[in-house]
Amino acid sequence: MKIEPDTVVTLSYDITNEAGEIIESSDISGPISFLAGRSGLIPGLDKRLMGLEAGTETTFEFPPEEAFGRAADAPTRELSRKEFPKDAKLEVGSQFEAGTGGGGTVRLRVVDANADTVTVRLLHPLADQKIGMSIRVEAVRKATAAERESGRVQSAPPPPKK
Repeated sequence: MKIEPDTVVTLSYDITNEAGEIIESSDISGPISFLAGRSGLIPGLDKRLMGLEAGTETTFEFPPEEAFGRAADAPTRELSRKEFPKDAKLEVGSQFEAGTGGGGTVRLRVVDANADTVTVRLLHPLADQKIGMSIRVEAVRKATAAERESGRVQSAPPPPKK
């Protein structure tokens, strides 16, 4: 079966940064399963997967706008100056790292600051970088009606038959 929108895809993968270093791997976290066309992973991934079948191994390169975005396009947020350490130098261009609450991190780049508030740009740690991704399509199956409706995989497909 070929990958098409709303099929359940299970991938093994390695993601590399511009230097070719592995920054994430399914060898550590395990394969991922998602609905094709709605993965929410790397924005450029879904379109590159279309038409591939179980057993396919390939490598992709994603420019920043198809990966984790460009810093200039990242959203901004106004924060209270009290949310920063008292001794923090809150100058335009200063950067800080903050937790996302889900265990991840985000970079904050100061774009404006006054006595009460600091406007920051929310940057993914890999913003402005080309990303490489080596994948192996482990399985592809039709999504159930419940999965199509919810947009989430209810159960991963069984491992491929050998």
